[in-house]
Amino acid sequence: MNILSYIVTYRYIHHLVSLILNITIHQFVLYIYSILLIGRSVLLGYIYTSLHYIYIYIHTPYIILYISKTIMANIAANATFQDMTHLNKKFNDKEGAEVFTKNNIIPQCGFNFDLVKRNQMLMEKGLKMPQPMSTGTTICGVVFNNGIVLGADTRATAGTVADKNCEKIHYIAPNIYCCGAGTAADTEMTTALIASQLELLRMRTARDSRVVTCMTMLKRMLYKYQGHVSAALVLGGVDITGGHLYTIYPHGSTDKLPFVTMGSGSLAAMSVFEAGYKDDMTEEEAMLLVQNAIRAGVFNDLGSGSNIDLCVIRTPERKGESPKAQMYRGYETPNDQGDLRRLIKRPDASNIPIGTTIGITSDTFTPLTKRVEIIEGAEDFVADDDESKQA
Repeated sequence: MNILSYIVTYRYIHHLVSLILNITIHQFVLYIYSILLIGRSVLLGYIYTSLHYIYIYIHTPYIILYISKTIMANIAANATFQDMTHLNKKFNDKEGAEVFTKNNIIPQCGFNFDLVKRNQMLMEKGLKMPQPMSTGTTICGVVFNNGIVLGADTRATAGTVADKNCEKIHYIAPNIYCCGAGTAADTEMTTALIASQLELLRMRTARDSRVVTCMTMLKRMLYKYQGHVSAALVLGGVDITGGHLYTIYPHGSTDKLPFVTMGSGSLAAMSVFEAGYKDDMTEEEAMLLVQNAIRAGVFNDLGSGSNIDLCVIRTPERKGESPKAQMYRGYETPNDQGDLRRLIKRPDASNIPIGTTIGITSDTFTPLTKRVEIIEGAEDFVADDDESKQA
């Protein structure tokens, strides 16, 4: 026996001894209780306790037999598990194909690499394994002296460019917005879910949402899914404590910084931030810096492109007012080709007036048999309706 077998054996012997000791202590308590209960009669107490002892002694062999069988079964299973092969390779003599089967005993814990062998076999047979789809985005944010500025590009990719003008700055609360990178569906649904929960919280508490509350809800949700929800977020907002800017990674980790970038174009955007950021910037300076950072991602990252969207969340001027956010959709369109396309003259035949339908010039219907030429002898190759129904 190996060490694991000794551990299993010790465990069950210890369980047996504990069971016997517990039975003895239990019977002693019953004996004392019976003496007190039956009029302090020692004779009746002895009789009452002896009956319980007889009952226990009759059932004790069955208990020992059950535990012994359990010990032997665990030892045998452990030995078999140590010697077994996870995958037995069997060959089909007729077709020559390899078939992989599992043993009857399945390990109760640890990793299982059966699919690795299966995938290797499938690749040898010529099957191409699916590859992860690369995504592209440039999102960023910066804190200025009176609020937050968020920015994002508008290109959505799915191997190729899928959408040239998608919206990547998502509404969370009137004073909180969130930029999303990664899988578009994950960012949309994640932000919509948290926005709904925050709205219920505002209705329950009659107070504006805190940015740190939103950050905590997002990171807990993403951590729960261990990175399988592909949502990398830049969260920005203003509450009664001031402006706050966070990055939230798909696994749930977070950062709080005065300027942040995420996405495939984050390095190009970060180079602009590191060169141009300064404390206590004005709103105009912050918007220009974010605009330049997103433009750097648009022109230096293949996954980013099209237009530049901005969102400005300002601290309220008067105490007691709620912060307001302002969206700048299409703040800059560096890839607008409208002027170039207007210079191209299209043929007059392609300029069809709206409402025109080509090809319908009469209200009569001509059967197909009168509009085509039937080759002589072709009837032999065409089945009649009765023959086609029988077939």
